[in-house]
Amino acid sequence: MSFFRAAFLLLVFANLAFYAWAQGYFGETEQGREPQRLTAQLAADKLRIVTAEPAGAVAGAMVGTVAGPAMKPEAQVACRLVSGLPLTEADAFKAALAGLSVDIKPVEASSSYWVHIPPQPNKAAADKKAAELKALGIKDFYIMQDEGANFLALSLGLFKSEAAANEFLQGMAKRGVKSARIEARAATPQQARAIVKGAAESLNQRLPPLLEKLPGASVGECP
Repeated sequence: MSFFRAAFLLLVFANLAFYAWAQGYFGETEQGREPQRLTAQLAADKLRIVTAEPAGAVAGAMVGTVAGPAMKPEAQVACRLVSGLPLTEADAFKAALAGLSVDIKPVEASSSYWVHIPPQPNKAAADKKAAELKALGIKDFYIMQDEGANFLALSLGLFKSEAAANEFLQGMAKRGVKSARIEARAATPQQARAIVKGAAESLNQRLPPLLEKLPGASVGECP
């Protein structure tokens, strides 16, 4: 039994000695051990500092990847001025451009000034007055035949300005016509203008076909 005990103790001692040697307790170094390999890996001249990307840039890149290309800007809004639009076609014109902003306003017609002899009480009186005018050398007149407030009046002329009407009236007075009068007449609007707003592409596609059906109407940029 003493032999086996001695062999066991010798084996334990050998293991302890090997462990101490492996850990470098005996002062020996080997390039193969882990501490030496870690030391050899440190090369100060090869070290470099890596700058991290800003969080915003990384987030932006991620958003761009997920969302895809940037959205297209909104369609450009344009404005067109349609002039010479017949007032009778205004409602149909607006309905044909549903979805667009259409503002239609009547165009005020110029006032006129009518030089005339007031209505006569009957046809015989009107004919008598006409004969008097002819005797004075005045031929450019006519008797109003339409039923209404001016029935049997004698029209002498229609003028765009009050000054021109007054000048004509004074000429009539010099020739002996004393009963002539001037009446200002407000013309009824016959046309309108429209301001149309919307996407430029839509205006360019939808306006030309409508204007082709409206002779006299024209389109241009809004002022």
